[in-house]
Amino acid sequence: MSKQNPPASPWSFRIASVSGIPVRIHVTFLLLVVWAIVVAQSSPEGMRLAVLLPFVFLSVVLHELGHALTAKQFGIGTRDITLYPIGGVAMLTGRPKPVQEFWIAIAGPLVNVVIALVAGFVLFLTKGELPHIFVPLTKHSVLEGIFVVNVILPLFNMVPAFPMDGGRVFRSLLAMRMEPAKATQIAAAVGQSLAVLFGLLGIFFGNLILVLIAVFVFLGAGQEAQSAVGLSLIEGRRVADAMMTRFRTVSGGQTLAEVSQMLLEGSQQDFPVCYEDVPHGILTREALIRGMAQRGENDYVAGHMLREFSKLSPYDSLEAAMQIFSQGDRSPILVMDGDRIVGMLTIENLYEFMMLQQARATG
Repeated sequence: MSKQNPPASPWSFRIASVSGIPVRIHVTFLLLVVWAIVVAQSSPEGMRLAVLLPFVFLSVVLHELGHALTAKQFGIGTRDITLYPIGGVAMLTGRPKPVQEFWIAIAGPLVNVVIALVAGFVLFLTKGELPHIFVPLTKHSVLEGIFVVNVILPLFNMVPAFPMDGGRVFRSLLAMRMEPAKATQIAAAVGQSLAVLFGLLGIFFGNLILVLIAVFVFLGAGQEAQSAVGLSLIEGRRVADAMMTRFRTVSGGQTLAEVSQMLLEGSQQDFPVCYEDVPHGILTREALIRGMAQRGENDYVAGHMLREFSKLSPYDSLEAAMQIFSQGDRSPILVMDGDRIVGMLTIENLYEFMMLQQARATG
């Protein structure tokens, strides 16, 4: 599954990098590893399943790389690929067009189809037949298990339950004929309806994995729908439309006490730190309070400012700003016209702008 503009996960760690794309494992994945060790010691069938498990998740990684490398062909980056106990997610850093999303979404399942064809060809040459996909994996050899898994993965992923791959294909086809936000809302409604059905089936048959997938799909569809509505509110808008133009700057030589007084006197919470009108950092409210608590109010601003900060032009799109904020950095974006600071954009400004746009649309 691919996903656009997600926040970074603090509960995962990097295990590899492919074509510059980090591959990460979520800490919950370790529960699956513990389960595999326990199962492997229980019986010969359990050992067979434990041996097959790495090949299953290799298939999942290749599936996600299919999404990521196809996105790369369209100039869309992938922040990382993260493995969870119930599958993987490729975190895209851009917003593909409907036609691009179609190919990105379908690329993952096609990778599994290719793996299944290769494994099936070898099995047919050596055994003269293909394994039945509804027989438990513990009854199959490793190669048979690889074939079965890579037949089931694309079939399951192509169910039109947004935000699964099939749901993204469905959304992309709708978006070729209507507004993307409306297409997303329709696809999300279908996805949530199917998620309820998955959940009921999982409860009826006592299948915990199906219930977890249902919850994942239901919540994911809702989040995607909200994100699409938000993007529709800033579509075609520039940073200049939402930025703060009235703000105060400070110098690195001022004390924290002086800035704290400025904080109390107005509504501004973050202060660009400038030298001869050129910004060199940002003093956030959190850094100000932390600095006063740790070093005292007479310490200087220069020792507490953020020296790395995001910059945009007034003519950049607001989508670029949303992408910066969505990657976990909530510090203000300085708006620069050449070397001159002309504005400041905070996450609060952006949300307020979106709320006003929504009010205008519904009013």
